[in-house]
Amino acid sequence: MKIVGRALVAAGAAMVLVAGFPLSAQAASGTFIYHTQPGDIPRFLNSPEDGRCYTVGTSADGEVQNNTTAQAQLFVGGRCRGDAVWTLPPGESASEIEFASVMFER
Repeated sequence: MKIVGRALVAAGAAMVLVAGFPLSAQAASGTFIYHTQPGDIPRFLNSPEDGRCYTVGTSADGEVQNNTTAQAQLFVGGRCRGDAVWTLPPGESASEIEFASVMFER
């Protein structure tokens, strides 16, 4: 009887662990649009992953559109280092924002 009880407890604990932790990264749906200089060239991030840092090159500068389902945090430094200079909610846009990396969170 003790063995059956332990087996049930172990199975229940395993189910809680599996249900509590996603096995794959979640991605925001939609597109994040930013511009690089010189030339005001539009760039696109399609369905960016939550929690992943995207370095956008030397610096993005100009209009930014967050057409995703996640909040975008824009950082001055590459690799999402330094202070977040702007937080852009889903569906929002801003102009004249300079940043070097972005991370998405839901």
